[in-house]
Amino acid sequence: MSKFDVAALTWDEKPARVNIARSVAEEVKDLVPLERNFKILDFGCGTGLVSFFLADSVGAIVGVDSSKGMVDVFNKKAQKSQINAAAYQMDLMREDLKNRDFDLIVSSMTFHHIKDPVAILKKLNIYLKDNGYMAVADLLKEDGTFHEDNEGVEHFGFDIEEFEGYLRASGFADVHKKIIFKVEKEREGFNREYPVFLIIGKKLEGIR
Repeated sequence: MSKFDVAALTWDEKPARVNIARSVAEEVKDLVPLERNFKILDFGCGTGLVSFFLADSVGAIVGVDSSKGMVDVFNKKAQKSQINAAAYQMDLMREDLKNRDFDLIVSSMTFHHIKDPVAILKKLNIYLKDNGYMAVADLLKEDGTFHEDNEGVEHFGFDIEEFEGYLRASGFADVHKKIIFKVEKEREGFNREYPVFLIIGKKLEGIR
């Protein structure tokens, strides 16, 4: 079992995680004209914290995550809440989704675990309809102290302007970006804030 498989069982018990997810969902609702027939993809879905906050505004949710434990919790929550959502254990750098008709892709606190952000953004772009939306939330550039264990961390956050460049290089335009949350970390002799940004781009027409 991976550390995320183990962590999945208590993942939703940390208020900061829930608050980040709620903030992401609220901003997405403000910036994206969601419709009840929308199908959304939650990339790096975890236990579904972000997409479940969007469930009352869209028609269907598909989650993908590399952790089986996270996917199992996601699906149990969806079944219990009777939400039209299903998650699958997948590595999208090595596997493909059959669906290429999503209206919105959301991803929260996942990209700092992705070695090549542009490569995955280009692949995710394929799964969107023309004029579909890509919404990514992640950490601003930090000094490597956000995680107590940096195993599996590929980036210590991102410069927001740099990430805008990643989106534009991957076929997105009409980019909006803002700081939406600050995570407070307190450890022995340690007290620090880590800003979280949300960046949203719209898929250019004709990209396949």
